[in-house]
Amino acid sequence: MIKSKMNIISRLLALAVFVCGLFCGPLCLDAADTASKDTWIPVEYQQYCEEIGARYAISPELLMAIIEKESSGQPQVYNGNCKGLMQINEPYHRGRMQKLGVTNIYDPYGNITLGADYLLELFMEYQETGTVLMVYNGSSRAVERGEAVDYTQYASEIIERAAFLERLHGK
Repeated sequence: MIKSKMNIISRLLALAVFVCGLFCGPLCLDAADTASKDTWIPVEYQQYCEEIGARYAISPELLMAIIEKESSGQPQVYNGNCKGLMQINEPYHRGRMQKLGVTNIYDPYGNITLGADYLLELFMEYQETGTVLMVYNGSSRAVERGEAVDYTQYASEIIERAAFLERLHGK
């Protein structure tokens, strides 16, 4: 009888974790699951974030958080002119693409490079992560809101997610 109840409880818990993962993504997993799979973007793209982040002096976890938010790690995603993992606005960044030798905006490595290059430019101008993220996202009154530390939901979620990933990675 006890063994039967334990079996039912185990199955219910497994089902709950499965359903939670379907609806909430990785934020809903328990700590052990989260530590082993801290982001749902492919390992290859995580490695790109590490390499490109080091080259641009940008937190790889920040790049990962942006990729999660912008494209859920899907390189072929587009929304109007915004394309790829980091949703780069192709017409706006054509000059940057030429400068960096990126010919295919959907190429994951090239797309992350474009995003990191743009972020570095924004960090050099605004210095502050919340403002940078709001400008990156095209938020209205981004600089004014950044000065007031009145971040958009977009910026706040990325900052929190990047910090969470950094803690998991021991940074």
